[in-house]
Amino acid sequence: MAHEYTVPAVHRAVQVLEILAGSHTGFSLADLSRQTGIPKSSLFRILLTLEKSYIVQLDRTRNVYNLGMKLIDWGNRALDKIDLKSVTHPHLVRMAHETRESYYVAIMDEHEVIIIDRADTPEIWRMVARLGQRSPVHATASGQILVSEANDDVVSAIVARTGLKRYTQRTITSMAKFKERLKEVRKAGFVIADAEYKPDLCVISVPIRDHHGKIVAALMTALPSERIRRTRGLSNDIIEILKKEGAVISREIGYQEPQA
Repeated sequence: MAHEYTVPAVHRAVQVLEILAGSHTGFSLADLSRQTGIPKSSLFRILLTLEKSYIVQLDRTRNVYNLGMKLIDWGNRALDKIDLKSVTHPHLVRMAHETRESYYVAIMDEHEVIIIDRADTPEIWRMVARLGQRSPVHATASGQILVSEANDDVVSAIVARTGLKRYTQRTITSMAKFKERLKEVRKAGFVIADAEYKPDLCVISVPIRDHHGKIVAALMTALPSERIRRTRGLSNDIIEILKKEGAVISREIGYQEPQA
């Protein structure tokens, strides 16, 4: 029934764009006509209309068509409108239900970490900061993830503003050790902060990346330190779960992994 209301010319235009999106070198009018089955005269008018709007571009030297820059503009605008929490929350709820663990998403805000989304189990919720509460960058797994790829000037500016306050015996309070930790995090792609902010809490975190490849949020889980230490293999299992879900969320907000 819905097909009765579609516009054939628009459908043909979308068909052309899909084919061009799969090409690195472009296609000629004849190539596109063969692939789509659209007569050349009709196809020419479609392409001319798209070209006038910068949706496709014609390489007049080779006489082939490619996607135009307008699509990049539209794509970036769409990505900028994505509400991160609306994407992450269903993932957190499902993960918590399947694993009986608690999961959180945090972002940077004014040189501090703030939790913007969570899905908790009854056993752990009292141990972790509430939504909106600020936490220090250097002492938290999420903070270390969020600044792991920042340059030295940014890291130094954060430390100059907030300091390296000691919260537990395990808190990093040396700039040299903090930078070494960030180097390790960049290499590993995750961080385990065991009793660095709260003495009885172990937090594991991985990055969430946007369409530019930039780390925009941290996905994490929190467990009692005693449990993570006495349960063999638990930390590795958690890391794999977080990495998998972090990659899925990143793709949903536009991140494309580099080709090997």
